[in-house]
Amino acid sequence: MSIDIATRGTSLHVTDSIEQRQCVLRMPEPAATESIDGDRFYFPVDAAARIDTRSVTLGSYVATFVRDGDGDVVAQMDRTDELSLDPGEYLIELEQPVKLYVRIEGSLTVETNGMTTTVSTGGDLFVAGRSRHNHPAGTITTTEDPREMMRAVSAMSSSLKTTSVERSYPTLRGHPPEIELGDELAVPDGMAAADAGVRIEVPPQLRFVYPVAPLAFYLGAEVVPGNVPRLVGEAGFSYRLDGPDGFEATVAETLKQTLLFDCVARTEGFYAVDLAEREDVDAAVDLDWADLYGRSLSARLDAYLSIPYDRIADCVPEWKTAGYVAPDPENAELLPYLIDDLATIKTPAGEPTTAEQVQTDSLFDFARAADSAPSTDAITGPTRSATRATGRAQAPQGPLPDLVEPEPTGAFETVWADDGVPVGATKASIDGYRNGLEHTPSEEIGVTVVVNDEGMTEEGDVAQEVYGDDAEFPFDLRVYRNLTTDRLKAVLETEREFLHYVGHIEADGFECTDGRLDARDLDFVGVDAFFLNGCASYDQGMGLLENGATGGVVTLTEVVNSGATRVGKAMVKLLNHGFSLNAALSVASQQSFVGGQYSVVGNGNLDVVQGDGLGGIITEISSSGDGLEVVVHIYPDDDVTAGAMASPTIGSDIRQHLVPGTLGPVYYTDTEKLREDVEGDLIKYDGEIDWSSNIDL
Repeated sequence: MSIDIATRGTSLHVTDSIEQRQCVLRMPEPAATESIDGDRFYFPVDAAARIDTRSVTLGSYVATFVRDGDGDVVAQMDRTDELSLDPGEYLIELEQPVKLYVRIEGSLTVETNGMTTTVSTGGDLFVAGRSRHNHPAGTITTTEDPREMMRAVSAMSSSLKTTSVERSYPTLRGHPPEIELGDELAVPDGMAAADAGVRIEVPPQLRFVYPVAPLAFYLGAEVVPGNVPRLVGEAGFSYRLDGPDGFEATVAETLKQTLLFDCVARTEGFYAVDLAEREDVDAAVDLDWADLYGRSLSARLDAYLSIPYDRIADCVPEWKTAGYVAPDPENAELLPYLIDDLATIKTPAGEPTTAEQVQTDSLFDFARAADSAPSTDAITGPTRSATRATGRAQAPQGPLPDLVEPEPTGAFETVWADDGVPVGATKASIDGYRNGLEHTPSEEIGVTVVVNDEGMTEEGDVAQEVYGDDAEFPFDLRVYRNLTTDRLKAVLETEREFLHYVGHIEADGFECTDGRLDARDLDFVGVDAFFLNGCASYDQGMGLLENGATGGVVTLTEVVNSGATRVGKAMVKLLNHGFSLNAALSVASQQSFVGGQYSVVGNGNLDVVQGDGLGGIITEISSSGDGLEVVVHIYPDDDVTAGAMASPTIGSDIRQHLVPGTLGPVYYTDTEKLREDVEGDLIKYDGEIDWSSNIDL
């Protein structure tokens, strides 16, 4: 059982040891727990317990549904609200990194104040949790033959927990099974297309099979050979997938439109939430959502796709992931991880570039965003190249990887699965994804900081200060300085959740006090995630992935030390606030003129520490006339992907919004009210990132 429910003093901990997720609730006094059968809860749960207490408090605001014993919603709590109900049976649903339920047998009081949620009773209180299960449940083997690849892709939808419109909720989709190449097709028992009455016909070529894989998964459709790309369903339904914008664009638009409309239709079902996107969609189309909710998939698709995509394009939320995947057989093994994010998939499109051009573009983009250019001294200062640590140079010693600039996708993350090293995108690594499946959870989050150059102690000091100051999820922090090759080898081989490396790096190794250590020569890497803040660290990052790591952030070119320090300090704060590697880099890279020279390798969804809620959240404040403009950016992670929703913690808008994305803007003239609303948030103000308590508005 992956879920554990236990008390520690006045804290109640609900922990998912497999997914490394935890919810902490406060109690008025220490209390005992007693394990019970989960049948008391209307929804499926992995563990349940009776808690000898009369109240529990969650230290954050979340959308709160209150149901009766039959599962019917009797109340939905707003951001600042109070509810009291007579004795009965009640179920309170709390959206957390571990799906959380509180069952009450007796009177019920629920209070929310925008910062906390408290559930109290005069009777018995029970707590249960359900894992989000972000790991694949098994493995499908396929040959390189496109027709057999179609059957493997069809079986991906076996992880869907429902084929109703509620599959638009990420928690009801499940991680698809793994795919491995082998000598013959082998689909385990129970792994078949979800049989939702729809099939996708495409020519039996990988350049057609890969792009339709996420759509087939989401629809529960079987992929079969056909001369013309199209969706085919019951009662004569048929829809061409080679529209005016081309095959790949049409498939991507079909996936986005179907997901959006399912999110709107689901408001007529089990979760009757006030969804902001429904108002936007209703202004553009005339569909009977209540009728569509109960119709077959073919009937819904027939209605959905009768609406031109252009009419609702502005209503589609920002997409989490776009994948550029070369139609090579070995890339089939990456599909389950991209499908899990409902990524749109296209054949690679981009242009070769150079280190010099990457540096120039990074400087130009930063100057344009900041409306000012960095000083000449900053640009020409010392670098983190071991051989060029004094003075500006275009490249460190040794060959740099072949760089490519992918065409923009508009997604939060672009994944590149082809030759070359992508600029501004994630380099896919099947090693990284699979290494993550082998991760063994530990009681504490092991963080290692290595500062291998005396001239870079500032970043190391900040890392030590931030990682060492977290009472809710304490770190096992270890800091090393000026390591030899043998000492660094031992550090890299030690099982730890995160490595923050500060120092000089060349393509052929980490610079140590007695020479260089090449990560590609290691037999084993125990580090899960890493941030290699040195020059041209891509090759060493890939070496870590090949030998055991899951994902990390690297540099593609030489980086100036002053700029690298700014990026590093921002990364520390963001990772400590629950941001994934990819989300943290997307924000931290805006802090310096060298930001465009960094990239993610491996699994960019990986996070180091669990945040207070779902996703990485940063509140951006800027001057606007006589007041302040505030927006909340919700960045994706493993828990926040297409179909998730959240309510803003600012202003008076209490509707649910599809996330990831940006909520707001909200305008404030009362700074004290603003301080109250953003208390405890990570803030971006005047271009700087810091905690709300340190911001002088």
